[in-house]
Amino acid sequence: MKILSKLSIIISTLMFSIITYANADIKVVTSIKPIHSITSYIMDGVGSPDLIVDGYNSPHNFQLKPSHAKMLQNADLVIFVGEGIEEFLEKPLESIAKDAKKFALLEQSGFKKLKFREKNIFEEHDDHDDHDDHDKKAKKKDDHDDHDDHDHDKEAKKKDDHDDHGHDDHGHGHGEYDPHIWLDPINAKAMIKKITKLLSKMDKENSSTYKSNSKKAIKEIDMMVKEIKSEMNKDLKFVVFHDAYQYFENRFDISVLGALTVNTDVLPGAEQLSEIREVIEHENVNCIFSEPQFNPDIINAIAMDTNVKTGVLDPLGATLEPGKDLYFDLIRNISKSFKGC
Repeated sequence: MKILSKLSIIISTLMFSIITYANADIKVVTSIKPIHSITSYIMDGVGSPDLIVDGYNSPHNFQLKPSHAKMLQNADLVIFVGEGIEEFLEKPLESIAKDAKKFALLEQSGFKKLKFREKNIFEEHDDHDDHDDHDKKAKKKDDHDDHDDHDHDKEAKKKDDHDDHGHDDHGHGHGEYDPHIWLDPINAKAMIKKITKLLSKMDKENSSTYKSNSKKAIKEIDMMVKEIKSEMNKDLKFVVFHDAYQYFENRFDISVLGALTVNTDVLPGAEQLSEIREVIEHENVNCIFSEPQFNPDIINAIAMDTNVKTGVLDPLGATLEPGKDLYFDLIRNISKSFKGC
């Protein structure tokens, strides 16, 4: 019995060593919850990425704590969106995470990128045809192997180069493109593929797990997109707190007529508020939305004056627990908020 007991201990120790050895040989840090969720899905069963902007915090006014600095100092890889979202990371990435690989998603080709809208009252979606063409190309890309990624990236790069001009007059000061790219689930699929390739290259021993998880995530996104498209009421009209949702709008043909502000650093002025009230009154707006990260008082005051319903949109998952399922809950919650009004 003693021999069997010792043998059992030895086997358990060996198994623990094997399991420990199978863990990710890479330390990954992510900036915001949606990116953390996508990365967590890919790394499921291997390891867990760290998250910087957690809870109800907004990346627009975030300040690093010593614990975040330690994450960056120990990181092998930092994944973030890029210009227009995590401005707080710009200097720490150079000074604290100087040895880590920096992966800015907005700098990668292959995404559907939309330019910032200049005014808080939006025109009708005049780029839907372009978006439909992108859908067709994306579908063809998904139906082929990774060789097609290269061709798609070339096309996206050509489009980016063709469209590239200054954004200084837009009042954002954060670059030309709207950085909320994760709110289009098709962009999330592109993120999954790119992050999977990068992780597989940096952590070859676990590449098969990363690739397997990637396929599952992409399949789940396809199912979610189909589900949301079948349920969305395209006749409803909305106003939002800030201009963060055009990727979702374009993907699911949602009619958002305007925002209180196009830049969260600048509170809406009297002229903007007057224009929003006029839109609500003349366009039969169904609902006006606030966000968990910002004070809803202005939204509530407008709603009371115009007798319009209120709702909450959460583009960052402030109310959700971090993890692999957060991204899917986030997109579905936005869909439910629109449908609920």
